[in-house]
Amino acid sequence: MSIESHNAFILHRRPYGETSQLVYLFCEDVGKVSLVYKGGRSSTRMKRGMAQPFTLLQVSYFGRGSLKTVKSVEAKSQVVPLVGQRLFMAMYINELLYRLLQDETACDGLFECYQKTLLHIAGDNDPQIALRLFELTLIETLGYGVNFSEDIYSGELIEDGYEYQYVQQEGFFAKQAIHKKHDVYSGADIIALGRRDFSDANVLKSAKRFCRQALAHLLGGKPLHSRTLFAAK
Repeated sequence: MSIESHNAFILHRRPYGETSQLVYLFCEDVGKVSLVYKGGRSSTRMKRGMAQPFTLLQVSYFGRGSLKTVKSVEAKSQVVPLVGQRLFMAMYINELLYRLLQDETACDGLFECYQKTLLHIAGDNDPQIALRLFELTLIETLGYGVNFSEDIYSGELIEDGYEYQYVQQEGFFAKQAIHKKHDVYSGADIIALGRRDFSDANVLKSAKRFCRQALAHLLGGKPLHSRTLFAAK
């Protein structure tokens, strides 16, 4: 029996049978993995704080199919302290990864980015910046990043003082007479987005709008449960 062991975070979990759980992990080096965690709902394991979201875990598992079996789980850190709006933000990025990552497909650098993002969301004065940076990194990692420097049609550099239209998964081009206001971005904001410079509040708003547009397309227009919960809250 071949056993694999990885650093991991829980993305999602749900009951499986009377005492077990289906657990979806984001593993370092291998990406998203689906596992059966036998006895994962038992009070003893829950009291130990094992298999908790937002906790760095060391998980060993075995199996050859798409659904593996957990052998052991060990917490390597304390749970990241997340409350209120910050907890919803962390739930949101977990749902993005759960929905968008392909099974057992490594994503270079994304695990480290995720780990740092959780800490920034928990501790930064303005967690929105960390959230936008993660979204942009995820979009690029999945292969859907766009060029924030050049007009996709003319090839000319995007300039401050002009306005541009966004085309899904392609990029920006000089604004035409007929346009949708929601798709228009200022050249200054686009340049700042490329530099990941969110010192201007307007740029942060533009980043949120851009990421929401790009991610909605990747999600197939299906709503995010975490966003619905936050709106209800």
